[in-house]
Amino acid sequence: EQAQWQATPERMVRRMATVEPTFATLKRLLNKGRLTCWGLASAASEYSLGVLCYNLMRVINILGVKGALARLC
Repeated sequence: EQAQWQATPERMVRRMATVEPTFATLKRLLNKGRLTCWGLASAASEYSLGVLCYNLMRVINILGVKGALARLC
């Protein structure tokens, strides 16, 4: 009942604009959503690497390569 109350059209549009592109990019990075390994631990590791890759791409897009390297060192 509370979920229905909170799912207003304005909130759903905002969610689609902020969350869906992230998951679409992760799905593209992870071979269209199919994991290449077996087992929960291996799948979690593979997904974590995909998330790390996505975050690094975002940092590079925002700061640039030189800015990202400057912040890492």
